[in-house]
Amino acid sequence: MRILFVIPGDIDLPTGGYRYDRHIILEWRKSGQQVDLISMEGNYPFPTDEEKASALKAIEHFPPAEIAVVDGLLGGASPEFLKKLADKMPVVSLLHHPLCLENGLSEQVAKELKESEKSGLAWVKAVITTSETTSQSVKDNFKFAPERIHAVLPGVDRPANRATNTTDSDSNTVKLICVASVIPRKSHRTLLEALAELRNLDWVLNCYGSTQFDEALFLNLKEFIEMNSLTDKVAFHGAVEDKTIEEAYANSDIFVLPSQYEGYGMVYAEAIVRGLPVIGTTGGAIAKTVPPSCGILIEPENTRQLKQALEKLITDKSLRLEYKKNTIRAEPEFPTWQTAAQQFAKRLKELA
Repeated sequence: MRILFVIPGDIDLPTGGYRYDRHIILEWRKSGQQVDLISMEGNYPFPTDEEKASALKAIEHFPPAEIAVVDGLLGGASPEFLKKLADKMPVVSLLHHPLCLENGLSEQVAKELKESEKSGLAWVKAVITTSETTSQSVKDNFKFAPERIHAVLPGVDRPANRATNTTDSDSNTVKLICVASVIPRKSHRTLLEALAELRNLDWVLNCYGSTQFDEALFLNLKEFIEMNSLTDKVAFHGAVEDKTIEEAYANSDIFVLPSQYEGYGMVYAEAIVRGLPVIGTTGGAIAKTVPPSCGILIEPENTRQLKQALEKLITDKSLRLEYKKNTIRAEPEFPTWQTAAQQFAKRLKELA
């Protein structure tokens, strides 16, 4: 079986969706599975008419394959693309998160995206999502037949050595880590507001993830940090290499990300596998990803609850250690990328 995997833009972009795509393709190639990666240029999910036309014309030159996987960031924005490609081969939509449900959209834009996504799904044989929560969302929002929706959960990389973070050391400064692109849905502002009320405690926060997707928001965060005298306690490092993230995990005590919604939440799973207690929210699938024994989950956008959770874990080393022990027990619950890729390929073989 030969697979065509079609994405918009650069697969090396530092987002959860592209990381999922990269890992699946990498594992397929390791196993000898034939897969051609095709990248379409354009400002997706809001491509220009010229960019849409260019993508449609490109289909004529695609290599032959038994089945195509089209990332929802592309297919949801261009139903015409899915229709034309479906004339050549069976098409499966890989849907990480419905475009119409992204935070910050106007009511009109959300409506237009929903109509576009629903229209495009009429041409696919099946939808593969990254969680059962997203599968339910596809069914509810697009009235897509549930028997044609399949969840393939993300894998989790196992570190070469489990984190020996400072929970086990004599350091008094509690190191917090947040891994997420700076966009409204990740709620960095809520995190900073909660920490500003705890500035007298001994902690530091290191944030990793692209700061370029919403530069106005990042500027707002920097101004908040300066106005609240947090410059010596909070650092944004931007998008960094995986090796740097691994080192950061290994030298942290608590993972915190008060995201408003996640279709799965890969970074929460990665933090748990690395032995870190988690502070997150109940938004979307996060409560299904994070076992109750591995951290504290709060309501999205609830600064008071977030402050309380942070204060509890920052000041109670024994509680952090208890959560860490629980993460070790929870590690086997999370699939590897090899397993995820095998499950994905099995579904495609059934559909091809």
